[in-house]
Amino acid sequence: MGLSRRCAETLIDLVEIKLSCLEITDREDMREKELLMRCVQELNAELRGENGSAAAFAAPKKRGRRPKHLQLDELHRA
Repeated sequence: MGLSRRCAETLIDLVEIKLSCLEITDREDMREKELLMRCVQELNAELRGENGSAAAFAAPKKRGRRPKHLQLDELHRA
């Protein structure tokens, strides 16, 4: 990416400030929060000398309920 360490640290600070001010009221706000968190992860990867866009990150959460057969399976195990 080609950012200096100082610029990357400043961008991380700015993104973290925005994250702290963000009030989540709907799905769009949640998407924005996840995007900002991804930005912080990518910038931290850049600071470590890795390629931020190619670094491994946690998979996004799946929406909705689990399938019924999986829910029933958990009940029978307990």
